[in-house]
Formats: sequence, structure tokens, C-alpha cells
Amino acid sequence: HTPLILNRDGRKLSKRDGVTSISDFQAMGYTAEAIGNYMGLLGWSPPQGMGERFTLVEASRHFDFDRVNRAGARFDWDKLNWINGQVLHGQSSTALRAQLEPLWRQAGFTLAADPAWLDRLTGLISPSLTLLKDGVDQARPFLTTPEPDQAARDHLASEGCRAALRLLLEGLPDRFDDAAVRALLGQVAKAAGVSRGVLMKGVRAALLGSLQGPDLMASWALLSQRGEDRGRLLGAID
Repeated sequence: HTPLILNRDGRKLSKRDGVTSISDFQAMGYTAEAIGNYMGLLGWSPPQGMGERFTLVEASRHFDFDRVNRAGARFDWDKLNWINGQVLHGQSSTALRAQLEPLWRQAGFTLAADPAWLDRLTGLISPSLTLLKDGVDQARPFLTTPEPDQAARDHLASEGCRAALRLLLEGLPDRFDDAAVRALLGQVAKAAGVSRGVLMKGVRAALLGSLQGPDLMASWALLSQRGEDRGRLLGAID
């Protein structure tokens, strides 16, 4: 038979370790594919060259009881998280969006009527996801108007930041164009006497409410498509 599944301390996995059923994993944000993949690794050694990422169909082709280990298999949450992230990153934006939309609605987000826009949002945040539920916080600044966190407020209050944002707003083209906006950022930073980095952080703070997040220009383009960028920049200046 297959070996016992153990916790990190080498004891038999039990309810005290936080999971009592497969549905608990689903609620935590794990995909069925990732669970199947990881369970296949517990107590079984894939043949050389197969790697640790595989589907159940692939595992069934190579499964051999001779490769089942006698010793208990320790449940490694870090490995499961890595596999789940790989599964999510490998999905198309449309397939991943279909799984995220119910979570967004549960969070109270008003979703755009344009599925293509939501697909672009999903593609933008996908590389940052480990669990499906991570997609709620990652999408929040795009689907709601964010309240700047303390680091963002501090940066917006730094010398020259708001003046630079005001100049940026004055020169911003009516239609977002990546090349034109990048050129404008350099011109504004020079005119305002601040570094380009200071200005870029100011834009991120104004648009996303945080100094951390996905690619700024791609985020800006998405918000511009919904007519959200100018209002957020103006709100950060006032």
C-alpha cells in the first residue's frame, strides 16, 4: 500500500494540521489539478526526466508500484503552493478568469461588462498568483477605487511628487499610448526636478494605492481603458 502521509514534524497528518477534507483545499484556493499532481508525488518517485509537474493522465502512464516508497511521505505545503502556482500560471487568461470571477463577485466587486478587459486584467495579475484567492487582493485596485496605504501616502507627500503629477496630468494625451506616455514621464521628471523613479512611484501610488504591484505601464493602460486613470491621478494631487 502507499505510505502514510506525515506532517512537517513527521507525525501522521491529522485534523489538527488544518485540513479535514478535499473541499478544504478548494476553499483555500488550490486547484484540482495541483492537488492531483501533488498527491501523485506523495510516496511515489516519478521516473527520471518526468519532473514534478504532470497531469494525472501522465502519471498513470508512468506509475509503477516499484517506485512507491516504503517510508512515510511528509506533506510539504511549500511544494504544493509551488505546484498550484505553476498550474495557475499555465492557464489561459480566459480559463483562469472563469475561476476568479466567482471570487471577485463574492468580494463585492462590480465587474466590467467587457470580458476582454477582464481577460487582460487576469493576464496581468496571473504571474503573482499562488492560490486562486490571491486573485482577489491582486485585482482589488483595478475593480475598486483603492485607498492609498501608508507607504503610498508618504511617497505622495514627498518633495516634488504632487507637483510632478500635476505636470504629468497637464501633458497626458487623451488616448493612452505607451511610447508617448513613457516619453512624457521623462520630460515631466526633468521639468519638475525629480528623478524618473520618484515620478513612477508617485504614479503607482496614485493609480494603485500602493508602491507594490504588477507592471505599472500595463496597469495604467488597463485603468485608462476604463477611464479611471485621470481621476485617480487628480485625486492624489488634491
